Amino acid sequence: MDLDLKEANKVIGKTYKDFRKRKNITQEEVANKADLTPEYLSKFENGKYNASIYNIILLCKAINISPIQLISSFFDDTPDTLVASIADEVKDMNVSDQKLILELIKRLKNK
Repeated sequence: MDLDLKEANKVIGKTYKDFRKRKNITQEEVANKADLTPEYLSKFENGKYNASIYNIILLCKAINISPIQLISSFFDDTPDTLVASIADEVKDMNVSDQKLILELIKRLKNK
C-alpha cells in the first residue's frame, strides 16, 4: 500500500473516530480521559495532526482499544493482527457471549 503521511493521518483518524462512535463516547469524554483538548481530538480524527505515539497511547486507552487497531489496515492480515482484532471485538461482550464464541472457536479448531 503506497501511502503518504497526510493519507496515513486521515486513515488513522477515521479509524479512531469509528471506534469512538461505536463505543458511544463523545470527543469531550475522550479529551478529558486523555488530558487533551477537544480541538486536538477533532483535528486528530480529521487527519490534520500527526499524533505522537504518546498521544496515540493516551487516546487508545481513553476508549479502551489497542494502538494496533489503528494501524492494522496498513499491514496484510497476519495471525497477530487478526487475533488482536478478534480479542478487541470480544472483550466488550458479556461473559456468556464470550463463552459462546470460545466454544465456537474450539469446535472449529477440532473440525
